[in-house]
Order: sequence, then C-alpha cells, then structure tokens
Amino acid sequence: MAAIVEFLETLGVDPADVPDNPGDAAALASDTVLCRGEAFSLRTLAEAAATDVDEAGATLRHLGIRIDDPDTVMFTERDVEMLRFLQSSLSLFTPDEGNELLHVVATTLSSVAEASVSAHVQGRESRVASFVDNARLNVEISERGLQLGHQLATGFRHHLRQAAQRQRRRQSETHRELQELTIGFVDLVGFTSLSQTLDPDRIVSLVSTFETRAHELAHELHVRVVKLIGDEVMFVAEQPLEAARFALGMVDAFSTDDVVPRGGLAAGSLVTVHGDYFGPVVNLAARLVDTAVPGEILVDDTVAADVPTEPAGRRMLKGLDQPVTVHSLVATAD
Repeated sequence: MAAIVEFLETLGVDPADVPDNPGDAAALASDTVLCRGEAFSLRTLAEAAATDVDEAGATLRHLGIRIDDPDTVMFTERDVEMLRFLQSSLSLFTPDEGNELLHVVATTLSSVAEASVSAHVQGRESRVASFVDNARLNVEISERGLQLGHQLATGFRHHLRQAAQRQRRRQSETHRELQELTIGFVDLVGFTSLSQTLDPDRIVSLVSTFETRAHELAHELHVRVVKLIGDEVMFVAEQPLEAARFALGMVDAFSTDDVVPRGGLAAGSLVTVHGDYFGPVVNLAARLVDTAVPGEILVDDTVAADVPTEPAGRRMLKGLDQPVTVHSLVATAD
C-alpha cells in the first residue's frame, strides 16, 4: 500500500486522500489523470462560454454527459471551447435536428469509451499482478485514452469524406431521405443456446472474433458495418455483389460444429436516418435472415439479378401479407 501512496503522490494526490482499499487507490490513479485541468462547474462553464446555464446543461446532456450538480467542478478550458463550438454549429439546424445529431454523437462516443475501458480491464489489467503496477498502468492507459480523443479527429476527416462521397453516389434523385443500397444481415445460428453453456471467456472470444472478422471483411470489400449486436451484424453495400461477397465470407469464416452463420440480403431504396437504415427493404432483409437455414444466405429478386443464386421458392415471411420469391446465394459469387 505504501508504494501506491508514494506513486500517487507523484501525481499530486494528497496521501490523506488515498483510499485504504488498494484497488480503489489504483483506480484513483486514472481518475487523477482524467480529472486533470478541471476548473469549471456547469455554472461557471456557461459563464465562460457566454451562454445560459440551462441551455449549456441541455446541450451537454444531449451529448450524453451526466451532470448531477451544476456546482460540481468537472469541466476544463477544452470544455469551454467545445460548448462554444457546439452552440455555434447547432444554430445551423433546427433544435430537433441539432439534438438528434448530438444523440448520435453521444452514442458513438459512449461506445468508444466503453470499448476502450473493457479492452483495458479484460486485457492488460488482467495480466498485472500488483496494485502499484495496476496504478501505473491505469495512468498510462488514461493518458493514451485522452490522446486518442485528440487524434480521432484525423481519422474522422477520412470517414466524413467517405460518407459524403457515398451519399452523393447513392442518394435518391426524388427523396433526400432515401439511398439506393443493398442491406444485409448475418447472424450466428445456435449462439443463444450455446451461450448458456459456455464460460464468459469463450463467449467473449466468440463474439470478438465475429466482430473482428466482420470489420476486416468490410474494409476489404468496401462494405459498411452499420451495427453489431452480439451475434448479428447489419451492413450495407453500394452493389449487391459486394454485399454477397461479405455474407459469403462471414459464413465461410464461422461455419463450425458450434455455430453456423446464415444471412439475408435485399436491395432497393433505404430510408437513412443518422447513419442507420429503415424501411420495407430493411425489413425484408431482416425477415430473410430469420427464415434462412444454417449456412444459407437468402436474397430477394433485386439482389438475385446481379449475383449467382439458386431458386429457393416462395415463402411467407413474418409481417408480409403475400409470399415472397426468394433465392439462395451460391458460393461462386465473385
């Protein structure tokens, strides 16, 4: 414990403030880094940014920042800059449009933060033997995390350009809310029942491998992963062949005795809202994956016109009034 106290002193922590529990003391190391430079409460932040405190609080809450007490010091000079920028930029939109954009950003930032912390806790931290080494590691990881936040702006520029280019290529000529794309789903059949018998480490390994392969294939085949929900990936592609290659690649990568992927693809006009997709075509793809048997990828007529398939008959799909002609994707798609 003495070694932890000595280390925390180098960070500027008063020994009297160090918790008696070694684990809590090690955690204080990261808190010290993440709280560095905090000098403003919500009230003084709003004053520094020349805005109303209620308006400032609402903007930050829409961004997913929890504020329990407006007088708690938790903000830095960078927060002043951010608040000024946000309120200036949001004036370009209606209040509802601005809040919706903040909600999307909040979800994304929260996901990055949660993933970063999980990677640390389940990775390097799990291999550290002593509390003082844990404290040192917490400082290193927290510093890296703050640097990541600054550096992500560079990567965001590329994603912003790609999104703009994709929008121009695929936007409907008649409705700005529509994009002409192929939407697909791939899930792991048997995962739910299998997860009841697997230990947590095996579940994490399986899901991580599934997500990693999905991202690798997406980058290779110019497919966009919209979201991953445990054992299912939702993705879009500009061309049916790209989507078909992605789905086939996922099936090939995960066909084991334990779990077998299946997929569903449909193409047409998708309603796009803040990077997500909705509408009848999306619903059709979701119903197709639910109907497919293990190892099968079912596609609609539009996709089948551009990729090798075999007839799979007409099927009644949940939520649809009439039978739908479906096709089974074959592995010769290239």
